[in-house]
Amino acid sequence: MEALNNTDGLVNLRNLVQELKKTTTANKSAPIVFVPGFSGWGAPLFGAVNYFGGVIDIPALLVNEGYTVIVAPVAPLSSNWERACELYSQLISGRFSTINSKTSLIEEKYDLDVDYGNYFATDLAHAPEQTVTHHRRRAILFPNSAFPNDWKWDKYRKVHFICHSQGGNTVRYLISLLAGAAEILHPKYFSQAGRDNRVISVTTIGTPHRGTTIIDTIENLLSRSRQQAVSLVARLFATASFYPQEQRTYDLQLDHWGIRRNPGETFQKMLLRLESVNGPVCRWLNSTNNGFYDNSIEGCYALSQHAINTSPHIIYFSLSFHATIPFPENWPVWGKDAIDSFPTSIASFVRGVTGNLPIIGALTGVIIDAFTNTGWKFLTTVTSFSSFVQWVTQDVITRVLQNLGYKVVLPKPGKYLPRKDVIPIMLLSAYAMGGQDLTQAQKDLLGPDLGDWYQNDGVVNTESMRGPGGAFKSISSLEDYDFSNPNKRGTYWHLGVNGLMDHADEIGVFVEEDTVRLRVPRS
Repeated sequence: MEALNNTDGLVNLRNLVQELKKTTTANKSAPIVFVPGFSGWGAPLFGAVNYFGGVIDIPALLVNEGYTVIVAPVAPLSSNWERACELYSQLISGRFSTINSKTSLIEEKYDLDVDYGNYFATDLAHAPEQTVTHHRRRAILFPNSAFPNDWKWDKYRKVHFICHSQGGNTVRYLISLLAGAAEILHPKYFSQAGRDNRVISVTTIGTPHRGTTIIDTIENLLSRSRQQAVSLVARLFATASFYPQEQRTYDLQLDHWGIRRNPGETFQKMLLRLESVNGPVCRWLNSTNNGFYDNSIEGCYALSQHAINTSPHIIYFSLSFHATIPFPENWPVWGKDAIDSFPTSIASFVRGVTGNLPIIGALTGVIIDAFTNTGWKFLTTVTSFSSFVQWVTQDVITRVLQNLGYKVVLPKPGKYLPRKDVIPIMLLSAYAMGGQDLTQAQKDLLGPDLGDWYQNDGVVNTESMRGPGGAFKSISSLEDYDFSNPNKRGTYWHLGVNGLMDHADEIGVFVEEDTVRLRVPRS
C-alpha cells in the first residue's frame, strides 16, 4: 500500500493509525500492558523518570484518551523465563499498585509471590537459591473510569502488549508457554495449553528478536579476568540490593539468587559473600539464566529452539530504529593540516636526518615536498581513512593504555558512527557496534540471510528488530486494513525503520525537547 511505503517506520505507523480510524472504532476495554526491556523499571525512578516516556507520563496520556494501561515491573536483568513467570503472576493476581488520588503518586505494594517452577532443576550448579520468591512488586494499574476493580487476566479479559527491547522476547516466551503445555517445567503456571488467545496484539519496539552484538562489544572493551568482572558486578549489586525491596531506588529483583542482604548482615559481609568464588553473583553471571545471555545472538537462538515464533491468534507489529551515520569513506579535508600539526614537523625531521649527508642534503627540499605534498596524495590513495583510524586506535592508543595498566581494548572504527544527538551513555556502544564483526559461529546461527549487523540504535542491531527469523512481512505488503481477517495474524507486520532515534529515544527518553517533531515529519 502506498500510504505504508514510506522509508520512515514512524510515518508508516502514523499513516496506518489514520487509515484504521476511518474504518474501525477503537475498543478501549482491553488494557495495554507495557513490558520494559533489559535494565528497565516499573514505577518512575526517583518519582519522576518513567521508563515509558521519561519525564512525560505516557500511561497517563493514554488514560486521558480512555485507555487502561498496566505497567509490568519485571526484573531488569533477569532471564526471559524469570520475566515471563513474573509477568504472568502480576497479571493473574487481581492485585495492582495504583495512583493515590490525593497525592497523584503511585502507591507500590510488595505482596506478590512468584513461582519459577522446575526450570532450573537441570543445572543446579547455576540455579538460584530459591524457586519461589515473595514480597514482589505488583504491576501498576492506570485504569479508565469503566475498568472493573476485580480484573484478572483470563480468556474473557484479554490484553494488548507493547514491548520495548527484551520485553518483546519475554512476551514471546510467555505466549509460547501459554500456547503449548509446559507442565514439566511449570505445573502451576503453564500446565494448560491453548491459552495464547488471551492476547489480542503484540507490538515490539527495538526488540532484539535475533539477538544483539552489544554483549560482544562489552566483553571486548573490558578485557578483565572473569573474577575481576564478578567483583565489579558484586559491588554494584550489593549497593543496589542492601536495603529491603520497598526501600530500593532501583530493584534488581534477584533476591531468589541470594543477591540480597541476609538478616543481621553488614554491608561488608554481604559484599564478601557476593564477591566470593561460587557465590551468588558468580553463579548468576556464569550461568545462561540472565539477561546478558538471553539478549545475545546465542541466547535468542536458544529461545527460537523451544519457543514458537508467533501465535495464529495474535496480531503482531514491529518497529525498527537506528541512530547511526556511515563512517566517512574519504579522507577529511582537514587531514593534511592534522599531519602538518604533528609535534615534530616532517620538514624538521627530514632536515635533521639529511642535513649532514653530502648530496642527499642538497635534495632536502625535494624530499620534504615528497613527504608533505606528493606523499600525502599517495597516502590517501593507497590507505583508506578507516584503516588509518584503525591503526591509530589499535596499534597506538590501545597499546599506550595497556602499557599503562588499563585493561581495555578500544573498539575499532567500523561501518557506522553514532549520530551526534545519540544519548551520551550510548555513544561508545553505538560506535563499537558499528564495527563489531560477527563470529563464524554467530553467522551459522543466524543463517544465510544475514543483512547488515553493523547498523544499530546504541543497544540493538537494527537487522534484529524486524521479528523472529522468517516470521515477518513488510507493512507495505498489507492488502487492506481489515485486521479481523485471520490471515493477518501470526505474522509480524514490520512498520519499517526510523533512522533518527537511539534506544532511549524509542521510549520517550529524549535528548532534545523537540525530538518528536523532528522524528515524525509531516506528510
